Amino acid sequence: MTADQQSDSSGRQAAASFATGRPLTELWLRIGPGALVLALLALAALDASPDTPAWAPPLLVAVAVAAGLALSVAIGRLQRAWAAVHQQRMDHERRCSQTLERAADGILSVDIEGRLAGADEGAAELFGYSVGELSEVALSTLIQLPTGTDESVDNAAPSLPAFGEKVRARGTSRTKRSLALDVICVAPPRADGSQIWLLLWDRTELAETKRKLARLEFIAEESPHPILEVDAAGDVSFTNAAADRLFPELKVQASAHLLLQDLDTTSERLRRGRESSLIREITVGASLWEQHIAYVPSTGTLRIFSYDVTDRREALRDTLTSLPNRASFMRRLNRVAALADGDPSYAFAVLFLDLDRFKVLNDTLGHATGDDLLKAVAGRLETCLRPNDLVARLGGDEFTILLDGVRDQAEAEAITARILQRLHAPFDLR
Repeated sequence: MTADQQSDSSGRQAAASFATGRPLTELWLRIGPGALVLALLALAALDASPDTPAWAPPLLVAVAVAAGLALSVAIGRLQRAWAAVHQQRMDHERRCSQTLERAADGILSVDIEGRLAGADEGAAELFGYSVGELSEVALSTLIQLPTGTDESVDNAAPSLPAFGEKVRARGTSRTKRSLALDVICVAPPRADGSQIWLLLWDRTELAETKRKLARLEFIAEESPHPILEVDAAGDVSFTNAAADRLFPELKVQASAHLLLQDLDTTSERLRRGRESSLIREITVGASLWEQHIAYVPSTGTLRIFSYDVTDRREALRDTLTSLPNRASFMRRLNRVAALADGDPSYAFAVLFLDLDRFKVLNDTLGHATGDDLLKAVAGRLETCLRPNDLVARLGGDEFTILLDGVRDQAEAEAITARILQRLHAPFDLR
């Protein structure tokens, strides 16, 4: 049992004892003095009377002595009971003081004229002073409280808040750092009317976080580009105004929407922590979208920023097959190469492919048939790849394939074998 618990226990026992004995004690304090006085008067009267029996004076003396002793006992008992109650009150005030000190980030003691009279270590640490140094600092230097509204006084002067009222105030540390504070004015546990306490809570980081969130929320809402978040179940948990305007059906269709196709593999790669973000291109109707996808560990969601790059389709796409062209392929290759340099566990593979005797086909069946064959080959190559892989046409009958994030060489060889098997089947042209 702690000292506080022992003090509580003894205080409760004293209070209980006092409560049970108080009626008799108070009764005796009411009648005891009168009984003692009457006994003494009766003793004096009997002593003056010649007819007084011999036994009466000793009896009255005994009664007076007994009454005096009983009165002394009652007074002593009351004194002990009140001492126990007073100790209990002191212990209660001490616990209240400790509770307030632990609850607040800092406490400033202010006199009735609003001048700083003292501070605890929490307040000293909060403002960057020592406790001794704070005694030399003006309260107005530390805290800028709301100004008073009484027209009879200078409105520029700060007024202390009412007891129990929480107000927002701005503080200034020794290094001139601005502090956001919550302030509550209370009476000290051992109040004598000469001082009050200002309980301080530091809300600087919270206020800064709220400002940052407000700025980020404004940026997201005002962005002309669709921004959305998708949870682990594939449901859309957030969309900004641009996403709602451009894709009103997004929240209903969720992962079935074209904008979110093939997210499973991307999500798994990001959750494993190999990459902080991924970039991919998605076709939705006649539009081409470049997506920057990041995993948010704190919420377990995917955050997706989408940019309409339809206008640059001609610069990055092969006009015949609609596959990415050489420039687009090199951009993607540079990104994964940089990723591999920073992560030894990450691997990728590049496949080069051309069509044997393609010139003979062009010379015998014509260039139109050759073009049809190139488009058919491009279509088959796309069906062989994983969502994050990329196939591009370099020019003529040459294609390149980027296998993004393979486990080992065996996996790359297995994908290559699947591609060759698919290309081995006949092409029905015209």
